[in-house]
Amino acid sequence: MTPWPPPPDLPSIKELVRDADVEGFIADGSPEDEYDTEAEQFHAAIANFPTSEITVPNLQPILNTVWKKSFNLDATDLTQRHGPLNVLAQQIARFFGPEAQPQTRQPK
Repeated sequence: MTPWPPPPDLPSIKELVRDADVEGFIADGSPEDEYDTEAEQFHAAIANFPTSEITVPNLQPILNTVWKKSFNLDATDLTQRHGPLNVLAQQIARFFGPEAQPQTRQPK
C-alpha cells in the first residue's frame, strides 16, 4: 500500500509554484516553465523531509531563501512577497504535510 501523504514530487512542486506566480510573470505572458528553476531548488531542499516536517514554518524560510537568491531581493523586496510565498507554503503543506488529505471527487 502506498503511504499517505505521498512525498513531494517535482512535477507537483513545479505546478504549485507556477500557479502561485509570485512575481506575476506568467500573468504577464511568460512561459509556463518560468519558475522551474525555483521549484527545482525548493524541491531539492525538501525532497527528503519527513511528512511531519512539511509545515509552513519549515517551508517559508526555504522559499524565502530560494526567492531572495533567484531574484536578487533585498529585505524590503522579500517582505513584499511574504504573503504570496506564505500562501505557496500553505499549499505545499496542504498537499504533502501532516494534515494532507486524499483528494476525492465530490458526488454530483
